[in-house]
Amino acid sequence: MRYLEGMLRVLAVLCLSLGVPAPTSGPFFRGDDVATLSARLRDTRLSFAEREALREQLVALGEDGARALQRNLEERAGRIEERAQKHEKRHLAELEREARKLVESRLTKSVQGELEKLRKQVAELRADPQLSKERIHEVGDPARERLAQLLDVSIDDVLAAQAELNAARQVLIEDLFELEEDFKWWTRCNDLLPERKRSKALADPTARWPEIERAEAWICRMATPMSNADRETLLRNRDLERQLAEPEEAAGILDLNVLRIHLGLNALSLDLKLCDAARDHSSDMRTLGFFAHESPVEGKRTPWDRAARFGTSASAENIAGGQVTGAGANRGWWYSPGHHKNMLGGHARVGLGRSETLWTQMFG
Repeated sequence: MRYLEGMLRVLAVLCLSLGVPAPTSGPFFRGDDVATLSARLRDTRLSFAEREALREQLVALGEDGARALQRNLEERAGRIEERAQKHEKRHLAELEREARKLVESRLTKSVQGELEKLRKQVAELRADPQLSKERIHEVGDPARERLAQLLDVSIDDVLAAQAELNAARQVLIEDLFELEEDFKWWTRCNDLLPERKRSKALADPTARWPEIERAEAWICRMATPMSNADRETLLRNRDLERQLAEPEEAAGILDLNVLRIHLGLNALSLDLKLCDAARDHSSDMRTLGFFAHESPVEGKRTPWDRAARFGTSASAENIAGGQVTGAGANRGWWYSPGHHKNMLGGHARVGLGRSETLWTQMFG
């Protein structure tokens, strides 16, 4: 009897894998099978393999088994989600503390002296009336790269320095892995149910880990030594950037501000109106087929006209073409003497606007 029952269950699993309706009644599919399997599945001591096997058996029992498994998965997801949220909160708080400690440990007296020397080199470069692309490569690039080495930390840097944090992060990864695997089972169960009986209780958790990685990157970014004013500017910019049409516009503005902070310059406030004016000029250049600071469009002839048209003011403008990222546009401007000086000038506000591979950067 046990042999025949086992064979019939194997047949049911095979039918489901082939898209053939599985048998759900008969002498070997007793009415208490679903209840028995569901009760066993609630045992928290089950191994991964044991849990998977029980799930397969429930799914093989057809609609009743699928719905019972789905209820189990929904209850389990609630417990794992609560646990994952606690682990995530603790992990991010620890990461913030350890990232700052790591940066501070680097800033010895000799390193402080090196920072001042590097910043002075770039300031003198910027002030040179004969500034050339070659000098930027020769002096600016090494200084910029060294400043980033001294002032920036990555998640990998922090995890390498803090084994306990790395272990806690692995626990969080395991939580999210369980949520994702359970969601796959839950979706499979939903597909076996009639439309009217399908559940909407669970949300797809696959975006959770990328969100955590972005939070980690932001925490590491904010560990860079900066003034309270610069920190407040970056936080305000982060709130405002959600209103930008293009994610790369926000990324380009942050990239510029990181460079300025490295060089000891103030961070620039994101001006949404300057972004609108900049994006409009990039769009005009693309659609009308020109590439210049002077526009053929009436009322938009100069950067000052364009800024005023959108209800703000401008002090300088950069334009670029051919780049696919905001950081790429910044890199192009870094090597162009006039644009280089604009980027590192004494501004308070910035706007960046993209239209495909055309970019306009405006300062105020």
